[in-house]
Amino acid sequence: MLLSASLLFAGVSSNPVLAQSPNASVYVVHGIPGHDVNASLDPALPVDVQVNDSICLLKGFKFTEIAGPFTIPAGSYSFKISLANTVAPCSNPALLTANDVPFTEGENASVVAYLNAEGAPGVKKFDNDLTSTPNGQSRLIVQHTANAPAVDIKVGEDTFVIARFPFTKTLAVVRDVTNGQQAAALLPSGELWNYPRTRVTLTPAGAIRPVIGPYFFQLVPHTAYLIYAVGSVSTGSFTLIHKAIPGV
Repeated sequence: MLLSASLLFAGVSSNPVLAQSPNASVYVVHGIPGHDVNASLDPALPVDVQVNDSICLLKGFKFTEIAGPFTIPAGSYSFKISLANTVAPCSNPALLTANDVPFTEGENASVVAYLNAEGAPGVKKFDNDLTSTPNGQSRLIVQHTANAPAVDIKVGEDTFVIARFPFTKTLAVVRDVTNGQQAAALLPSGELWNYPRTRVTLTPAGAIRPVIGPYFFQLVPHTAYLIYAVGSVSTGSFTLIHKAIPGV
């Protein structure tokens, strides 16, 4: 089993949508800034990620990086995250561990090293919805993994651009998304004069002024966009990172 898992983790799936497959597909996300853990640490916080105590999956993995997808047989796995060791990768003591993390047949998932609502580091798994999208639409999936309060996720579409003053039409608002939760929405794809017309902002729940954003996305039809809110509001490291997955 370990040999099989090692071989599969080493490869990247050519098709992230694994319907009817005995395997699962996994993205690994680094969402912890070093200074938010300890002022003496490198802000990029390079780490090694070991799986099942034997597979050194990632070496020198840095804050805001997204790795994968990795194809693995369905089952339960353990993850150990340690400070990067360039001489002997995955040999340092564990900073974070996650044991018995389950993955089912055909599942697409994100495993995120993140900060919880109190600012403590942890590991969180999310199931990614990569079911088929209708013609002319895309899917945004926002996963709240930051040391930040509950947020309202607002998605708008710029319908006309005059100088610096676009008119924005609200497409979706998902309210009161707390740390460890995710929200998804189907949205129309397209562009306006080669201008990225879809904007995403995060505001404290019930507030008006954004705490982050707007972030602009040029949405492509039949594509899912995994968006991770990472870092910390209190230290100024709060940001969004994303991964586009075509063919859904």
